[in-house]
Amino acid sequence: MANQWQKKLHKSVKLDISEERLPWKEPKLSKPADNDLTKQWCVVYGVWDFSKNKLVRRRVVLVGPTVAERLAHADVVFSELKPLAGTAYLGEKPIELRKPKVEKIAPVDQAVVSPSLRVHQAVKLYLEYTKKALAPNSFKSYRSALLALETYLERHRRGSMTLGQFETADAIEFLNELITVVGLSNRTRNNIKGHVGTFFFYFINLDRSKKLKKQGNPFHDNEIGKLPQVQNKHQSYSLTQQSEYREVCLATGNEYLLTFCRWMYYTLMRPHEELRRLRVRDVRTKLIYVTGDTAKTNDGDFVDIPLPLELMIQQQKIREYPGHYYVFTASGEPGPEMVGNKFFYRRHVKVIEKMNLAGSGHDMYSWKHTGAIALWTATKDIELVRSQARHSDIKQTIEYLRDLGIRLADDDKIDKFPVF
Repeated sequence: MANQWQKKLHKSVKLDISEERLPWKEPKLSKPADNDLTKQWCVVYGVWDFSKNKLVRRRVVLVGPTVAERLAHADVVFSELKPLAGTAYLGEKPIELRKPKVEKIAPVDQAVVSPSLRVHQAVKLYLEYTKKALAPNSFKSYRSALLALETYLERHRRGSMTLGQFETADAIEFLNELITVVGLSNRTRNNIKGHVGTFFFYFINLDRSKKLKKQGNPFHDNEIGKLPQVQNKHQSYSLTQQSEYREVCLATGNEYLLTFCRWMYYTLMRPHEELRRLRVRDVRTKLIYVTGDTAKTNDGDFVDIPLPLELMIQQQKIREYPGHYYVFTASGEPGPEMVGNKFFYRRHVKVIEKMNLAGSGHDMYSWKHTGAIALWTATKDIELVRSQARHSDIKQTIEYLRDLGIRLADDDKIDKFPVF
């Protein structure tokens, strides 16, 4: 009889030989309290079922005409199940995302990098490089900026213009037309200026003849400055608005949206590219790892887990799920498919409308800024805010907080200013 249940067990249960530990409920003996042999005796255990996305209860019925034989049978079952802990599963395991193969970036042919290289050819070469070297969002920004440059050249029938022929006057005209012809904002115009300037520096540094260096970067001329731009692109939430947002979420059944926003508030992670893509394996002890694949700078980094977030993580039992699962999914619990791009956004818009804040600039990103302000207000620790926001230096953090309207001066110190 033992052979039959063993064959059945090994036929239904599959083993995962990777380092990832799967959920597993330890086996236990289930029997009548009075050891009645006319009733069923069995060993009960829990194994992860990928098709149902949860632990499922399995049992092995114990046989034998005496109590001793059934207990002996139970010992055999326990010893058979012990090696399966954390590796056994049912259903079809989803294919985990493999780490991308790092391809060697072929260097640009140095012979073609010269003042005679056409701008449109240079754009093609540069985008081939940045697509592999930069984070996806950064690449999109450069691609958009260079597309605007190519559109400008085509509009003026200068499609054959070379790097050496592009002068400061062309740069000024191009940037002016971004405002007057294309209708872009000052902020976008300034960003494009920076991206196209970096593009020209790239080829200036590759030009062995040094002629492009002598000519200079047309976008870094003293005549071309940044235009004034509106700050506070994203508004933060006041304490009253935070309370109202929470109340509306609870009243409208949007608890999951509120949970997502709380994660953003505590971690200062970006909602779309970072938090939405967060995996269970990156929620570690006291730290969350923001991978280079999702981070804005293409560099992986860590953020601390404050106590309120740790309590939420334990309540959601995040760490008990398979490591490759996404923390946020459409089902409301970790799973193999991340939540959709607009899943939380659509719900957020409805909450904002109920709060009469539509068009006020209070978007989902605002929770990141609200968290940064709250952390600074509570601690006055600029280095802690810098670390949690993953800024490269203190200067960036100071500018960030000032842009959010935060006053960094210490009242106790400034009030000691001597009377004149």
